Amino acid sequence: MKTLIVYGTKSGASKECAEILGEKLSNSTIIDIDQEKPVLEGFTHIIVGAGVRNDKMYKPIRDFLKKSQTDLLSKTIACYLCNSKPKTTQEVIIASIPEAIREQAVEIVSFGGYKPSWVPISTDNKLKGIDLDKISEFAQNYLKHS
Repeated sequence: MKTLIVYGTKSGASKECAEILGEKLSNSTIIDIDQEKPVLEGFTHIIVGAGVRNDKMYKPIRDFLKKSQTDLLSKTIACYLCNSKPKTTQEVIIASIPEAIREQAVEIVSFGGYKPSWVPISTDNKLKGIDLDKISEFAQNYLKHS
């Protein structure tokens, strides 16, 4: 199993989650969509993560999902959001992730997120608002699909 973790972030929450997932999933590569265009060839498993602001998934990730949909559907795919408003998570998923990907994804989860007053200002509160147990559960469930 060769896994690509692609993320997009403004506040850094999605990056932190990608790094934690990378530690839990051996043979994984992490790409920041703002730094590098993901090449899906050679990967059997893809995890896509994004921050959410104003009830919208980070636009470069939304665009990536739409443009790469055909290639993504030939992989084992899962998605995560960093969304500080749990009540809107399902609406964000429906509005941001194409239906075919939603139907095929082995998992789509929100790990929580930074509320404006929680944005990390030091290493002491780096992951405040992120549910580390959900990240571990996500990784364990994802491994079942290897």
